Amino acid sequence: MANPEARKRLSKGSSERDPRHAIDFIELADCQLVVSKHATRHGETNGSDRVSEIAADLAAAHSPHERKQLLRIALRTIGFDWFCYCRLTRLGEMVNRARYFDLCSPPGWAQRYVDARYFDVDPRMAFACRHDWPLVWDQESLAAEPTIAGQSNERMQRFLEDAQACGTRSGIAFGLVDPGSLEHSVMIFSSANPTSGWINDRVVGQAYALGLGVHAFLAEQMASMVQTPTLSDLQRRILNFTASGLSDREIAQQLNMSRSNVDYHMRQIRKKYGVLNRVQLAYLAGRLYVV
Repeated sequence: MANPEARKRLSKGSSERDPRHAIDFIELADCQLVVSKHATRHGETNGSDRVSEIAADLAAAHSPHERKQLLRIALRTIGFDWFCYCRLTRLGEMVNRARYFDLCSPPGWAQRYVDARYFDVDPRMAFACRHDWPLVWDQESLAAEPTIAGQSNERMQRFLEDAQACGTRSGIAFGLVDPGSLEHSVMIFSSANPTSGWINDRVVGQAYALGLGVHAFLAEQMASMVQTPTLSDLQRRILNFTASGLSDREIAQQLNMSRSNVDYHMRQIRKKYGVLNRVQLAYLAGRLYVV
């Protein structure tokens, strides 16, 4: 029987959400999409007809309900109950923006996951953002993972209890990264099966094809819903000088402007990308290939 305290946490709703995170940490529903039924019909994704077919079928669905049913049938054919899709923006180990698309998640889980910032402690997210291969997981293997730096064991335990309560007990996770941005797309397949022994190479392959198809459909939709931050030419130059180790005074001399003007643009860059210090600014410059 699921932990009653965990069930109580899942039912709390949005009252726990920090208003400061109303934009940067959001849950998106299928009904918020404006779907072009022809957007994913042309061309192939990763050279796979199967991936293109999945994306086209999802785009051609007449309603969010029909799309959910299509995905649910595909999941159950493979052996899974739930599917979660997140797009994360990371600076080093810190997640500073998360968009959770709730198409086929357990009831209440997407909101709880975002409200509680479980992406900070979820070992599946950390793995998917570091590696190119899928992670086969279950509750036991997740509990055995070391706690992510800066996170408490108690918070990790709450995450595991909540996941257990909503029936996500084993599955597969994998991620995709856009080299020209800070975003990672993470897909998590879940089952109520308490162990991962049933997940063989065939299941992994089928889940990977399905996940790529959903990603091909969702990536364009989500990109149009949330604007990606951009930098002016001046801000790119300032960021590049920062990555080279120049101080604000030296940057001001290079650009023939006041230090207060440099400081203003630095604050604008930090605000756009959610960075906290010069080290993260340098990391940002490297990831965005600022020149």
